[in-house]
Amino acid sequence: MRIAILGGGPGGYSAAFEASRLGAEVVLVEHERLGGTCLNRGCVPTKAILRSAQVAADARQASELGLVATTPSVDLPALRTRKESIVDELVSQLEDAARRSKVHLVTGDGRLRDARSIEVTLATGGTEIIHADAIILATGSVVLQLPGIDHDLEGVWTSDDAVSVTAIPNEIVIIGGGVIGLEFAWAYAAFGAKVAVVELTEQVLPGNDRRVARATQRSLERMGVEFFLGDAVESVAPEKGAMRSTLRSGRVLVSDVVLSAVGRVPDGTGHGFEEAGVQFDRRAVKVDQHLRTSVPGVYAAGDLIGGMMLAHVADEEGAVAARNAVSELAARTTGEPPRLESVRYDCIPACVYTTPNIATVGMTRDAATGAGVDAVQAISKYTGNAKALAEGEADGFVQVTAERETGRLLGCQVVGPHAVETIHEVALAMRYGITVRQVADTVHAHPTASEAIKAACRDAADKCGR
Repeated sequence: MRIAILGGGPGGYSAAFEASRLGAEVVLVEHERLGGTCLNRGCVPTKAILRSAQVAADARQASELGLVATTPSVDLPALRTRKESIVDELVSQLEDAARRSKVHLVTGDGRLRDARSIEVTLATGGTEIIHADAIILATGSVVLQLPGIDHDLEGVWTSDDAVSVTAIPNEIVIIGGGVIGLEFAWAYAAFGAKVAVVELTEQVLPGNDRRVARATQRSLERMGVEFFLGDAVESVAPEKGAMRSTLRSGRVLVSDVVLSAVGRVPDGTGHGFEEAGVQFDRRAVKVDQHLRTSVPGVYAAGDLIGGMMLAHVADEEGAVAARNAVSELAARTTGEPPRLESVRYDCIPACVYTTPNIATVGMTRDAATGAGVDAVQAISKYTGNAKALAEGEADGFVQVTAERETGRLLGCQVVGPHAVETIHEVALAMRYGITVRQVADTVHAHPTASEAIKAACRDAADKCGR
């Protein structure tokens, strides 16, 4: 069997490696380098920048740890070199993995011709038609550009520009108080810039728990970040070497740079999807629970299908789509029903890499109650956690939600040290139906930040009476 995959980001390369592992012949079409937005312009380079920002922030707060340190300055060429070397190393590793997996890479712009073929305009010139028994679409997403703002202006950046770190502005206005906006707000504030964040809704991190949003905003305000909530940037124009942003409220903000960080949208246009009969749900390709599109034999995964537009979600969707494609193709030969899988979205964590970290998984108590579940909530604050106090990161909390009758974990929100690492304990517990009492009864090393999860689960278990 032969499977063709359009897009070499986390969804695409995950699908390619899984399909190859299961014995399929695999062709992967990508118009740039492997890794997609996440590796080349998103998650990975951003985290490299945030690491440098963390060192700068720590140096500024050295006196709180009994140290004397000079105020750091940013060496932009060195910072860029480090960031790019990390990206290059990981891209190289992906290419090596593709060779080991015998995945055939085709570099060029792919277009879906029909349910069994992709036409590629090759980077080297000419075209190639790739025929396959099944096709997986994983073309990812593109930066959302706000109407009314000229993104071609030199002083208007998108996240792609911000991650290139060609300059550290003295003053920056960030449009959007979601994950992307807050991570860059934290980084540039740590580098010494004056940062203002404009968010359309009444809280940062729209859609997240209110306690999480408030704690996050307070931590950034302590770094000097100014917030304009329930407001919007209506126009941006150059003014005497600066950028003038006029808000809906009438307020005017003047800065060196305006960063549009309002998110990304599925990249579903210009690839022949509609012409081939693929149906859409607004901008996203519509799929069923098994990641099948409206065209038999064509699957889709990653940012292209909307939902949780995160690299690790795309990775899982790509692998599931590949397994389903192989299973359905095999069923044609065996005559047996295919064994189809679905993605467990309810236990996938989401993270924000500010300091303190923010990590969430599953439901809050309000969401559980809205879904008709009798739930309890318990909170453990890091002010009582020895590791957090020793590291000078005692701000924040762990908040867990559990089903009252069974003690089953339903969700967790963490604001605090190492949250992006410790959240996986809860995700694992949710994935396999472990109760809050079972987590609480598990010995946790001391002192560790994860003891706060144990403490919250112990409190929740007591409230459940289990």
